[in-house]
Amino acid sequence: ALAGRPATLPGPAAFSPVPLVLLPALAAGKPARFAVFDVPDRAALVREGASACVATVVGGRLVHRRA
Repeated sequence: ALAGRPATLPGPAAFSPVPLVLLPALAAGKPARFAVFDVPDRAALVREGASACVATVVGGRLVHRRA
């Protein structure tokens, strides 16, 4: 998991600025890696998750907000 982390970086690996896992780039229509849902509990997320997505943030920039 820490492959590619320079040995000279100080501090524990958990605080490393280097990602632990390099993931493929995000693409339109593909699954998100982070999402925010407006639901009261886990059961509601299962029932309504697809329609309850509030926002999508990519690279720190808001790219979708529910109308």
